[in-house]
Amino acid sequence: MLDKDASGGNKERDADLIKDSSLASFTNDVIGPSKDCPVIVDFWAPNCSPCAELTPTLERLVRGAKGAIKLVKINLQENQQLAAQLQIQSVPTVFIFKDGRPIDGFTGALPESELKKLFAGLIADNPDEALAEVLAHASDLLQNGEAQTAAEIFAQILTREPENPDAIGGIIKCYIAIGELGTAQETIEAMTESLLNEPAIQSANSALQLALKSTETGPVSDLLTELEANPDNHQARFDLAIALNASNDKAAATKELIEIMQRENAWNDGAAQTQLLEFFEIWGPTDPGTIEGRKKLSILLFS
Repeated sequence: MLDKDASGGNKERDADLIKDSSLASFTNDVIGPSKDCPVIVDFWAPNCSPCAELTPTLERLVRGAKGAIKLVKINLQENQQLAAQLQIQSVPTVFIFKDGRPIDGFTGALPESELKKLFAGLIADNPDEALAEVLAHASDLLQNGEAQTAAEIFAQILTREPENPDAIGGIIKCYIAIGELGTAQETIEAMTESLLNEPAIQSANSALQLALKSTETGPVSDLLTELEANPDNHQARFDLAIALNASNDKAAATKELIEIMQRENAWNDGAAQTQLLEFFEIWGPTDPGTIEGRKKLSILLFS
């Protein structure tokens, strides 16, 4: 039997985001809340294998949306009258309610990639007061390596707010992450001077310049070979840090720059420390790479 509470989440924290419902509470659980944010209604049944696959994924994505979307789960076997009213004939069936009415839906267990696209659209279409949460969610996706999904959210924000600097900076970083450096460069070049002065876009521009610089370094394998032959080849180690950052190995990139500082801190007018601080600025203050990197830098500087 499908355990709808076996979601791995904190029940108290999830109480307002994820709940079980029935015909009697449908209006309070679905219709009313859907006027504030989209509500996904998951019709399931015990011993339904696709339900057991779909529901945990929906729960995880709803938690990741941080309040921008809610999930209501309904046991079809216990709510036959509601199933008849909505003409549900099989499970799992999902309806999406917004502004008190169903706006979309599907039957069967969609792949997680399709569900992420669906969530991206729903999140970006949320009311303006949820914009900060939407931007934070997209940034989290980008940080976790889901640049394509993040880009879709940023793009949908920009259809409503074409000059939102956080969304512009975010989508530029998405272009960089998926290797579309030319598109990122064109986006930067199209910016007005006032937008170019926005911190989010300056950070994205710094990330772009760093990505362009990484195309000039040798392959990681070649740089490692150079260092094996001469561990004091600081330029090779510096280039290796740039290349490692381009492959999103932040910890390794930090390690190589710290190594240069330990061997010869004044090399190239302190270029290693300058580059490490630029990494931190580009990654952002809450990025785990920044947090761990700053700890290592502090230990080095103050030990």
